[in-house]
Amino acid sequence: MIKDHVYKFYIAQNRSCAESIFLAANEEYGLGASAQTLKAAGAFSGGACCGSLCGAAAGGAMAIALATGGPEEPAHDNVEMREKIKAFVEEFAQAAGSELCREVKPEYFQEGRRCLATVELAADLLEQYMK
Repeated sequence: MIKDHVYKFYIAQNRSCAESIFLAANEEYGLGASAQTLKAAGAFSGGACCGSLCGAAAGGAMAIALATGGPEEPAHDNVEMREKIKAFVEEFAQAAGSELCREVKPEYFQEGRRCLATVELAADLLEQYMK
């Protein structure tokens, strides 16, 4: 399960929400993500560095994108990917109370654990979209 890998990346390696969920999914499902892709995941840390889409949701969306469809297929033509990502983000927003980092963080942040609960929530939800 993706959740089994989250702590290692988020707490032990001090990765961001986006990086952690993406790395955990990559490890669990063997997505073959490159170092450049990991670097790109970092752009979504802290809600794209401005409190927007939660990094845990964004990292999950990136994992779904890697797992769905071929590399040559344009994203706007990949209906399966788009439907899965939309459903995942909507389910995350419902469970967390919002999809926005600036709204989720005040509810989930804990000293010493940061937003681990948010990343674990996203990991639990992401499982069903990776199949």
